[in-house]
Amino acid sequence: MVATRHPQDRGEGQLMARRPRGADGISAAGDAWGSALTDAAVAHRSWTLDQQILLTQTAAPTGNESARARLVQLALRQAGSPTVRLDAVGNVCDVHGEGTVPPLVCMAHLDAVYEAGAPVGMVPVHRDGPVVRAPGIGDNGRGLAALLTLARLLRAPQVAARLMRPVHLVATVGEEGDGNLRGARAWFNEAARQGVSPHAVIAVDGPGDETIVHHAAGSHRLRVTMRGDGGHSWVHAHAANPIHALGEFIAAAARLGDAHRRDVVVHVTRMQGGESLTAVPQQAWVEIDVRGTSAVRLERVRQELRRLVARLTPPSLRAEFTVLGDRPAGVLDASHPLVQAAVRATEAVGCCPRSAVASSDANIALSRGIPAIALGAGGAGGGAHTRDEWYDDTHAVRGLDRLIRLVVQLAAS
Repeated sequence: MVATRHPQDRGEGQLMARRPRGADGISAAGDAWGSALTDAAVAHRSWTLDQQILLTQTAAPTGNESARARLVQLALRQAGSPTVRLDAVGNVCDVHGEGTVPPLVCMAHLDAVYEAGAPVGMVPVHRDGPVVRAPGIGDNGRGLAALLTLARLLRAPQVAARLMRPVHLVATVGEEGDGNLRGARAWFNEAARQGVSPHAVIAVDGPGDETIVHHAAGSHRLRVTMRGDGGHSWVHAHAANPIHALGEFIAAAARLGDAHRRDVVVHVTRMQGGESLTAVPQQAWVEIDVRGTSAVRLERVRQELRRLVARLTPPSLRAEFTVLGDRPAGVLDASHPLVQAAVRATEAVGCCPRSAVASSDANIALSRGIPAIALGAGGAGGGAHTRDEWYDDTHAVRGLDRLIRLVVQLAAS
């Protein structure tokens, strides 16, 4: 998740307006909890960073998260969680508390993004004081480490005694890229089969202590392949050229998005084709990443892309579509009690709450009518999805404190 402020919510950079407490009892931790929970965040700061580094050192590319999943599973068992298990798709699942009331669900994704060709194994981590550099150190080493911290705190007697609803902690597979939110989809599918309807969902994703992601950016990822007979670039100069046809398609597709309004953004992200410098290509393909906050607009663009291909493909070429991923868009209104609880928790740790939009495991929950947000887990960072990713632990307590306050209060209400 790389969160951006949402310019259409209440004005870019403006504070989100506080609303009255909702009838469902969702609120942030009050004064009676506040200092004790802050003390817990301070006490766990170094431990959380140690876990963050340990997890980041074990590579977890999308589709190959098992080694990191075993580390998370071991850490949860060491935290005293007898219920921890791996589900059918490789998610690490843990349950705190008992009861039949709708549970609170906290998710953090296991996988990270690495450059093409990066080996699977140990990831070099470089630390200079509070600054740590490594691919995946923030996204989502930070979120996973915070999930482990939550497990320790939820087992603490003074917290466990006040839990009024179960808390499910889930480390998910397949959140990034072509993982297509696979782990979250599987967990919610299984929950639905078992008749479990979550009270609320928090995706713990990356660093941060101010943004509240309640706009879920949906996406449609598509590969368009064109094939033809090809031939010698001089002798068969009349042959239809797949790259030429795709060039016209690219130009037309780029005009479908609006990078300023950001309700839908269209980018051609990769292309490949041709067999020789001196031959008309027999095949070529492009990949398109369509993102947006409006499910209706996303669907319209998806249909228009297919119409463009039909119109721009010469009769002697064949066009093929391959769907690489679909992520549902969704939104939770700023007035919703869950968002307002996050606002209060953010203010309680001295930060300015800001509305944001991103893609995370929360997308799946929102698409199914379940209240969900995504939050950072403290500290600052940058360079996500690159080899130069970094994380700064200087002010980590604020975001960790915010997360702890929100989770404990939601579970105690």
